[in-house]
Amino acid sequence: MTASPEIEHRPARPDGGSWPSPPYPGDLSRRVAQRRSELKLTRQQVAARANVSLRYLEFLENYPGMPSSSVLRQLAAALQTSPSALLGAGIDSPPGSGKAPTREVILERLPAAECRQLIATGGVGRIGFSTASGTVILPVNFAMTANTIVIRTGSGSVIAAHGDGDVSFEVDHIDEAMEQAWSVLVQGQAHRVLQRTELAHLQRCAAVLPWPGDDHDAYIRIAPHRISGRRIVRR
Repeated sequence: MTASPEIEHRPARPDGGSWPSPPYPGDLSRRVAQRRSELKLTRQQVAARANVSLRYLEFLENYPGMPSSSVLRQLAAALQTSPSALLGAGIDSPPGSGKAPTREVILERLPAAECRQLIATGGVGRIGFSTASGTVILPVNFAMTANTIVIRTGSGSVIAAHGDGDVSFEVDHIDEAMEQAWSVLVQGQAHRVLQRTELAHLQRCAAVLPWPGDDHDAYIRIAPHRISGRRIVRR
């Protein structure tokens, strides 16, 4: 007898069983899982650091829950962040709008190889280019393939209209809880992908998933000719 798809997608519990219903993560669930992924920690490691059971942490990452204030503080400490960050405080504020760092910070210039490593997983960046009315900077989802940046946009968009020429592309990350950040700037030549073989390859291999729900049938590829980056760390 074949198990139903609903049962097959239920997460297994540490004790070998399964949860009684399919996962439906809440906001806290997603933030805990995302932060754990950023730190490249296993559930076992976070559970041990936070002094909570592995089963409880797995439940919290898969279902809505509200830990006690003490458990929330332990989780935040284990994930090197703050309880308010896990609860989504300040999500509508620009990053870095909180208090200034409490310790001295230093600015490090990043080698090109480390810059490439930081943006290799893709995500959200900003593309900048010149138009008749001035410089335009827009957020876009992107992926990396063959040391080039790939984005998708609508055929009639302003990005597509300026998809052939010199552009700048910037990606950054700010960790206010740890008082550190990095930024990578790419300058290069963009071209709109029209050749069928190249287009088919990107559609198959470049996992670019734009957040907006409208049509994004145009692919833009950026070949970097200069990559630079900086990192801010506290002493």
